[in-house]
Amino acid sequence: MIKKIVNHSIIYAVLPKLPILMGFFLLPFITPYLTKVDYGIYGIVLSLVTGITVIKTLGLDVILMNIFIHHSHGRGYKVIWNEVQGFIFCWSIILGVITVLLLLAILPNEADDNIWTIILLTTIPIFFYSSLQIISQKYYQLAEKPIQIGLRALISGVINLGISYYLIVFLRLGYLGWIWSFFISETLMFLSFIYPIWIKLKLVPNFLFRRKVMKKYLKISLPLVPHTSAFFLLDFSDRLVMLNLGVSTSNIGLYDFSYKFAGYARVFSESIHQASTPLLIKDFKKNSNTDYLRNIIFLESYVVIFVSFVLALWLKEIFEIMVKNEDLRSSYKIGVILTMSYAYKPMYTAMATVFYYFERTKEFWKISFIAGLLNIVLNIILIPIYGFEIAVITTFFAFLFIGYSGFYITKFKKLYNHEFYPERWVLYTCFLLFLCYFAKDAHYLIKMLLTIVFLVFTLKRSMALIKRMK
Repeated sequence: MIKKIVNHSIIYAVLPKLPILMGFFLLPFITPYLTKVDYGIYGIVLSLVTGITVIKTLGLDVILMNIFIHHSHGRGYKVIWNEVQGFIFCWSIILGVITVLLLLAILPNEADDNIWTIILLTTIPIFFYSSLQIISQKYYQLAEKPIQIGLRALISGVINLGISYYLIVFLRLGYLGWIWSFFISETLMFLSFIYPIWIKLKLVPNFLFRRKVMKKYLKISLPLVPHTSAFFLLDFSDRLVMLNLGVSTSNIGLYDFSYKFAGYARVFSESIHQASTPLLIKDFKKNSNTDYLRNIIFLESYVVIFVSFVLALWLKEIFEIMVKNEDLRSSYKIGVILTMSYAYKPMYTAMATVFYYFERTKEFWKISFIAGLLNIVLNIILIPIYGFEIAVITTFFAFLFIGYSGFYITKFKKLYNHEFYPERWVLYTCFLLFLCYFAKDAHYLIKMLLTIVFLVFTLKRSMALIKRMK
């Protein structure tokens, strides 16, 4: 199991994210041609598109997962998958129209000259590509063929990077370089799935889906919508709140830029979550009465928290080397907190494994939607008083709430009664946050010492868990 999780995580993390790493090393070459306003406009567009994206499945991916796990040895799953794909396609048309209207309403004045270009390039993938992409990625994930997703993401990402570099550096298009490159790479990804999924596997959208069947599945899946929406409320709504509170596009750009760096920690934790969840669900059937799941989650937690800590601790030095723009470089301080925010993910994986297995999807909204809504309310109250930087504090504690409160306010313990000691993990995460924040400007020798100390601690705890699981 550990070997599979590591292998799949590497594929999910390394292959699709190599372009991100390449983009990281290109920062010194492109940041001189970008402004805070460019980051602000693109951050607003990305926030809205992400918000739409998280609800485009209506939670039906859990139905796809369970149907495949129970019926993957025959062709029975294809009938339901095709009906779900047809339903998602119809739903995507509605989402596309909503996106057009919202973009018209929220895009700042600085984007007026290119407003219809932005709308067309961002909504065409929502209208036409969504259903096939959802089915394709879920199939390869559940069939344990992550290389199919990884290679496509790698090729698409490299193309995206090359086009954006050319458009930003040579044609000086600013934020439009990102929007054009996004559209082109999404189109190529969509085209790459047509033959293997629609033609070869015959997983095609069935628009004559049975209404009674879909209603049955939606009763299970819809409670996940507030849950998935919460990640938008936490991750991307900050920019939209700032926009409505009168925060300048340039300050939104600073916030968005620091968020992009925090995304490297997110990439790592999300890749482990994406790789391990289907494997843990399959394994849970055999080990539901043992502490195996808990030990795996503890192992993931030590590793993810350590990686987040190291990135946050050395963020100032990373910015100094890679960011050739004084205005953007100053945002490293808020990036430290954002980077540590994603350390919660392994504990969330534990809850996802158990609740998905027992189809207790209604449990999710209690924690995630409350956290997302609370994050927005606190931002509306606190940003006018303390400035836009306070949003990173509310985000950090909202993620902690998502990661750990479920052990107290849901029926998790009735389904899996092994103790996870959430309060200890919260204290450990907060301690490392305070440590790396107060050491963010320290001498590099002090940072090196802290890195070595916590590396040794993480290796020691991880090896003990691995031995226990053998």
